[in-house]
Formats: sequence, C-alpha cells, structure tokens
Amino acid sequence: MLFHSLGNMAEDNGMARSIFLSALMVTSVMTGLLFFGIEDEGVNGSPTIDSDVPDTILIGEIETVNITISDEEMGGLSVLITLNGEQVTEPLDANGVVTLDISSLGVGSHALQVVATDSLGQDSTWTKVFTINYPDESGTIISLSVSDLTIAKGGTAPISGLVIHDSIDTCSLRWSTADASESGLGLPIEEDGSFDLELSNIQENTTLSLWSVCGVWTESSFLATTIITVIEPVEEGCTDPSASNYDEDAEEDDGSCEYDSEPEPAPGCTDPSAINYDEDAEEDDGSCEYDSEPVDNGTGSQSWWEEILLCDSTEQVEPVDDYNTTESDNHLCQLSFEIGETEIVIDSNGIPNHDLESGPGCCTSEQNLEWRIPLVPNNQTGCDPSLSTDGCTMAPERDAVAFAVNGVPIFGPEDGPGGDAVAGHEGAYEEDRQHIWLGICHGHSGPGGAYHYHADANCAHWHPDEETNQTWMGYSINSSRGLSEHSPIVGFAFDGYPIYGFVGWDEEGNVSEMKSSYRLKDGETGYNGIDDYEYIVGLGDLDSCNGQFGPTPDYPEGIYHYHTTWENGEGGIGFPYFINCYRGEVSLDGQNGDGDGEVDCSGRGETWGPGIGPPPEGCEGGPPGQSSDISSALGILYRLVPPSGGMLAMMVVAVAFVRVLAFAPVSPSQAGITALYRQARV
Repeated sequence: MLFHSLGNMAEDNGMARSIFLSALMVTSVMTGLLFFGIEDEGVNGSPTIDSDVPDTILIGEIETVNITISDEEMGGLSVLITLNGEQVTEPLDANGVVTLDISSLGVGSHALQVVATDSLGQDSTWTKVFTINYPDESGTIISLSVSDLTIAKGGTAPISGLVIHDSIDTCSLRWSTADASESGLGLPIEEDGSFDLELSNIQENTTLSLWSVCGVWTESSFLATTIITVIEPVEEGCTDPSASNYDEDAEEDDGSCEYDSEPEPAPGCTDPSAINYDEDAEEDDGSCEYDSEPVDNGTGSQSWWEEILLCDSTEQVEPVDDYNTTESDNHLCQLSFEIGETEIVIDSNGIPNHDLESGPGCCTSEQNLEWRIPLVPNNQTGCDPSLSTDGCTMAPERDAVAFAVNGVPIFGPEDGPGGDAVAGHEGAYEEDRQHIWLGICHGHSGPGGAYHYHADANCAHWHPDEETNQTWMGYSINSSRGLSEHSPIVGFAFDGYPIYGFVGWDEEGNVSEMKSSYRLKDGETGYNGIDDYEYIVGLGDLDSCNGQFGPTPDYPEGIYHYHTTWENGEGGIGFPYFINCYRGEVSLDGQNGDGDGEVDCSGRGETWGPGIGPPPEGCEGGPPGQSSDISSALGILYRLVPPSGGMLAMMVVAVAFVRVLAFAPVSPSQAGITALYRQARV
C-alpha cells in the first residue's frame, strides 16, 4: 500500500511538472510575440516625399506645384528645398504639403531638390528635373493675289494679299521695291490678315518684295515677291476709216468713233437656220428662206424642251458601256416628257448618254424614274439665299437634289458613310468607314444599280474626239471649266430653276467660271459632310443655295439659276458642287421615282450593308454586285469559265485578288482629268 501510494504521488508530481513546463513554453511564446509586436510598432522610418511636378510644362500653363512630405513625427521634421541651386523657404501646411510658385520661371530645364530630416536624424532626398517650353506656333505665310503682273508704262499695279498666322495681332508687314527684309515701308494688316497696296506711275520693270514677321513666343518670317512687267502703252482711238474722227495712229479702238450720219445696218437674212443666211447681215429684212417652215423655239416651248433634254425620241442615241463589267453593255439612255398646264413630267430610265464607271456599287441598271418640276418657278417667301439658308428649303443630303438633262439623278455631296464624297475622292481626307470613289464625270452607282452624279454632270454635253481615238476615259473637268462662252444647261433643280455648267456671266457680262461661297471650317476636311462647311457672304459669285439672278443664253431678260462649281472664291474645293438649298417653291414628294411601287434600297452604308446588317427585302438581288462584291465577281468568272470539280475554291481565291485590283483607287487631282480607276477590263 505504502509503495503504491508513493507511486501515485510520483505520477501526480510528473504530470504537474509536465503541465508547468507546457505553460511556461506557451507563456514564453506569447511574451515573445508581445514584445515583437511592441518592437515592430516602435519602428520609425525615414520621411517620404512625393510631388505633382510634370516632366514638361508649357510656359504660363502651371503657376504652382505641390510637394507632399510625410513622417511618423511631423513635429520634428526639417525640410530643405532648393530650386535651381537656390534655397526656397516655403512652410509645410497641416497636411505636410509645400506649395511652390513657378510662374516666374522661364523656358528651359529646371532642377528641384527636397531633403527631409526627421527627429532621429534620418533623411530622405528627392530630386526632379522638369522642362518649360514655348507653345507650338504656326509659321508665317504671305499669300499674294498675283505673282506676276503686266501693266502699261506709267500705269498702276494693285497688289492685295493675306498674311496667315495663328496670332495676326503680332504680325508686322513691310514692303519695298528692293529687299523688304532689310529696309521697307510699313503696310497695315487687317484683323483677318488681309492687306492692299497700289503702286502708281510705274516706268520700268519692278520686283515688289513683302516681308512679314509674326510670333508670340517664337518669331517666324516670310518673304513674298511680285514681278511687275512694264510694256509700252497702246495708242487708243477711233480705228474706223469711215468715221469722222478716224485716227490713223490708233492701234486699238476705244469706242469713240463719230459719224456725220449713222451708217445704215446691212440688211439680209440673220437666221442661221435659213438656207440663205447672210453672216454679214446686221438687220433682218424678212428675206429668210427655209426648206421647211421654222419651228417656234421660244424658251419653254415644246421644241425648246426637245433641244434642252437629251435622249428623247428626237435624237439618235448611241449605246454606252459600264467599264466595271466584263462585256460591252450597250446601255441606251432613254427619256420622254409631257408638258402640262403648270408642270412638266420627265420619265427616264436613269442611264446616262456617256460611258460610265459604276464603281464599287456595280453594276448600273435601268431604273424607272419620274421627275416633276413647275414650268414657271416661284420664289419662296422668307428665303434670301444671298444672306443665308434660313427660310429656304434645304436640298436632301443623301438623295436626288435635281436631275440632269439626260435624266440621270443629281445627288448632293454626301454619300453612304456621311462624308463629302467629292472631297474624299479628291483626297481631302481618307474615308475609313465605307470605301467610296467616283468615276467618269464624278458619278457612280448606288444600291439597285441607280447611277447618279455627285459633281460636274457636264459629261452630258461632251463628246470624245473620234479622229484621235479618244475615249470617255479622257474626259477632263477642265474641258468644261475653260469654255469661252456661257455653259449650257446641265440639269434642273426640283424647284424648276435651271442648273448651268461651270461657266457663266459675271456682273460686267464677261465670261467667267462661277465660284462657290462655301469653305471648310477651320480644322475640317469634309469627313463629316455638310456640317464641315460654312457659307461666307461674298466669298464667291454664288449665294448659299449656289445660285444667282442674272441673264443667261436661254433667259436674256434674267432668271434665278444655279451653277455647278469646282472651286470656291479662295481656290478651295467648290462645295456644294450643285445646290445646297432651293430658291423656289419645291415639292420633294414623288421625285426620283417615289411612289411607283419600287423597293427603297437607299441607306446602304448607313442602315444596311457590310458590317451593319442585311439589306431590305428586294434589295439583295438585281444586277451583278448588288448582293455582294464576291458573288458578283464569281458570276463573271462563271460566265467566262464554267467551274468543274475543285475549280470553285480556286475561283473564290481569284475573285478576292481581282477585287483588290479592280477597286484600288489612284491618287486623284482636284483640277485635272477624272481619275482612271480601271481602264482595262477584267
């Protein structure tokens, strides 16, 4: 029993020791952790420094910068700040932020250093090098009205021009007949940069120099010169020997001839259509003879419309070809009209009377078009296009705005993507939404094979020179811009007013190319279509609708009429090319074949098309190319070489290659010949 008791006691003491040792170990661990935590919480690191100073600053852009310093004991913190080696004394605010004034710093590199030391003597150093630059400024340009001028000896030389710079108020301008950059007389500049100078009594050849210096931050200069050539004056006077004041020394008639009695006009037949027409006759004596009785060709008569409108039953129509197809198409332009009491109705198949390039919308096909216009146009009340388009009916942006004399629709400048198709075609911007290009006469085909013009339309009156084997690919806009007489009518707006070609009569009755009064807004290219342009009163010859009132060959008493335009008054692109609004009362309902039951396939590239969605029902068929470019090309290859076995896959690959080649545009030129996109057939 005794040993048993002693054994039990020994066992109890061992257990107690085990428990004690275990508790001691746990206590040691907890104590260590506690002291570790206390020690960790007691770590005091060096200060931290941060700042909002950028690497590059435009002068005057930022006046102050902030430096933020933080530490565990902000009260014992000392800060040393140096800027470009000089100490800056600026206090820390309650948040540890120092605000430095840098408004007096000039252009160049600047070094900022901050040294922060805490109460334990630990320090941190922060360094920042930043640069202050001048803002970018445009260079100075002088644009002169003339670079070469020929005058009579003793005459005057009017010179005008424009100084171009971002800050015109900083510009100075000097002129001299020597070197204006070295010496010259000051010349005032208007707020818009324009200036005028007139030199008088010039006796010898002279070179006029103009020197302009501009710049707020960085000066730039420009030297422009005009060469003035002096010729001996021509002796003027009466050159008619039959006049009483005939001057045998006169080289040029000045209209001063006087006669003892007015000479009688030479009598004869003055009608060129008569068989006995006398070109020397000055007064018709009623002697004209005809193979048949002459037809009344007064303006607005049946015979007048037959002469103005093309492709009707009164003339021989030659077949035309679409250069974007593989075969000769032999399309025929067809048109008919009926004159009512108040309006004329024109029916057309939409085929032009010239060869064409349908473009990516291949291929052109016959349409069922009907145009209705009043016989006597009436002006809209409240519409004064000489001031603005306010109160005037605007022309549709992406549909027919008029029709050409061959029955083809005339569209406004905008096309599927919404940009100015003409400006894009001429290289003003790069179209990245939907590929658009224009072919001969700046026309192409849209959905359903509907051919239309976006500019020009003078092709209706042009014919290739057969003697030189010229083709329609040789058509040049300049052939219609450089005429020595008033252009013929190329179309009619829906208000009934005629549209003439590029050339008209100015206020003095001289033959002149008509210029638009629209220009691109600053920084715009035409990518956004009509929104990129602004009307400037007096910039060109025409008003905000692209028209004017005055006499024409068809209306010698005067009529409001529109002109096609290729340039504006500054030499820029001639938006809106046809019309932008209507001067006369107009109804757009029923135009372009509306209401005849045809499917409306408009909206390609906007509401339907590649990457947008399927076409409306009834628009996916039609001529080759309406469903897809690939299927169109496959159809061509199928007709040429019927596929067999595994050739179909090869055809798809070939089509892809042909498509790339066929529709790759060349660099166009605003002033030159129509761009040749595909002169040879596939």
